[in-house]
Amino acid sequence: MSRAALWRQEGNVKERERKANETFENALDEGRSRSQKGLIPMISDDKTFNLNPMLLHNISKSPYFQKACDKLKDWTSLVDEIYYEMKHAEPWGQGAAKTPSTAFCLLLRTLCLRVTEKQMKSMLDHVDSPYIRVIGFLYLRYAADPTILFEWFQPYLYDEEVVRIEVNVKKGETTIGKFVRGLLTSQEYYGTRLPRLPAVVEREITTKLGEAAKIEERALEHLKDSKMIEYFQRLGSKVQALYGDESNPVTWYDAVVDRVLLKDDNGVKFYRPKFVVTFTEYGNTETVTIGEMDMPGVDHTVSSSDVKRESAPYHDRHRGDRDRDRSYDRGRETRHHDDRDRDHRRDYNRGSYRYDDRNSRDRSFSQNSRSNDERDRRFQQNDRDHRQRDRSRSRDRDLSERDRSDIARREPFNAALESLKSATASVSSDNVSGRDNTDRYSDGSRNAQIGRGANGADVRKHPVKKSREELAAIAEKKRKLMSKYG
Repeated sequence: MSRAALWRQEGNVKERERKANETFENALDEGRSRSQKGLIPMISDDKTFNLNPMLLHNISKSPYFQKACDKLKDWTSLVDEIYYEMKHAEPWGQGAAKTPSTAFCLLLRTLCLRVTEKQMKSMLDHVDSPYIRVIGFLYLRYAADPTILFEWFQPYLYDEEVVRIEVNVKKGETTIGKFVRGLLTSQEYYGTRLPRLPAVVEREITTKLGEAAKIEERALEHLKDSKMIEYFQRLGSKVQALYGDESNPVTWYDAVVDRVLLKDDNGVKFYRPKFVVTFTEYGNTETVTIGEMDMPGVDHTVSSSDVKRESAPYHDRHRGDRDRDRSYDRGRETRHHDDRDRDHRRDYNRGSYRYDDRNSRDRSFSQNSRSNDERDRRFQQNDRDHRQRDRSRSRDRDLSERDRSDIARREPFNAALESLKSATASVSSDNVSGRDNTDRYSDGSRNAQIGRGANGADVRKHPVKKSREELAAIAEKKRKLMSKYG
């Protein structure tokens, strides 16, 4: 290639780069100048939108993105483009080259155009394509205020619509609900990183996700009972429903069913019915889901896991030595763990919202819990005793052969030493002067028995010292024994 051709090629590359930068700047200015009512506030930088720098650079230079900026000038045309062109939701295309995907090119175009609250609601509830909903969730995750994320995402946490997120077809599909929960709980997103959530907001979202999981579990239990569903759908039925606001934590109140909602305002059928109820205590009317309702008179101060444990048979709660050994290894016999378990049974949830009042617990349930704890401690104490006995037996079995031989070799020496002591005692008793024991106790008088004379004087005789010959005989006997037995 000639030098002139290389100059022309380099000039064409610079011209394309200049045009791409100009197109991107025009798209940003178009979004900044938009003053439509109801726009969702964006806290991200209006030039980067919290996207990865390399990903943003590749998207802005992408021919498809430049084409989208020239052709897609409004929200309607953008939604149609998502419907026809988007096939997955990863940030990068397939292959080793860092080519941005169609999904993120359209996401950046959506961020440049801006979206109103009404348009976002329409995207999240769109029935034509799940990818329109995916772009809406990604828009909120990248650019919206983190404090409003859960409010937008909550109705879709357990949405069952199927969608393929990964570019590899063999990876399979997931649901919108799992995709939404992943956006709230993870910062990693298929080779790129999502904006970090503030620590306070992250803790609140974690707590609310736990509450939502309990509501979903309750909804699944209700759906299995056709008679309960029929009762809920009967207007005027007395029920319990959850309610809470900024000043009051979420808790259970008595309510009456006013209406049953099967479709939304656009005529789209709900995948689960919703209910309009009136709370009898305050008179306010709210719309609740089936998981936020329950039959009247149900005690919600006891979690379902505790009820199952209390109602389980005795042999199911204590399954022999193997389970007790496992509990011992985990350290459940410590007071700290016992206290934490009791606190967990007392509280339905330790988040900002509480589903129970700790001051209204059932007394009999508390007594049963204490008795179960005491029984567990007795089992653990018996287990420790068994372990101690096993260790003692093991130490006895581990005595070496040398120790046993030493014990056997010392037995004759110990026997001889005992005989020597008895002989020494007999010699000492023979040398005691005074009356014989038979004479002392043959006399019936008090003075004779205690060793006193007629005038009351003490006449008891003490043993005299051994003679030299006796001491020499004893020493010689000890020397022989020591030389013989060591």
